[in-house]
Amino acid sequence: MPVTASSLADARPGQWLLMGLAVVAVAVADVLLKKATAQNDLGSALRSPWFGGAVGLYLLQIGYFTYAFVSGWKLSVLGALQTALYAVIVLVSGTVFYRETLTPAQVFGVLLAVCGVVLISWR
Repeated sequence: MPVTASSLADARPGQWLLMGLAVVAVAVADVLLKKATAQNDLGSALRSPWFGGAVGLYLLQIGYFTYAFVSGWKLSVLGALQTALYAVIVLVSGTVFYRETLTPAQVFGVLLAVCGVVLISWR
């Protein structure tokens, strides 16, 4: 029988781990897509092994989310959590791997998103 988790507070450690892996999978997949497009050519990007890795990670994330919904997670909570964690991972990856810069407004926006997740999941 599936374990229900209608809010973040109800989630068990295993569910937290799966959620974290799902978010990391989709964020890393996006970083791999960026790497696949280094040639600035769609055909080359689609044939790139980086593209294949990204597709595999997207499929993994779909599996994790399917499990989360079967376990009773609410779409509103899961979506907000994914968005906030995803933003943090992608922003850090962009600055570290691609030397992209963040404005103070972007940093503040990430902090607001994290606060939003806490408020959405609050009982």
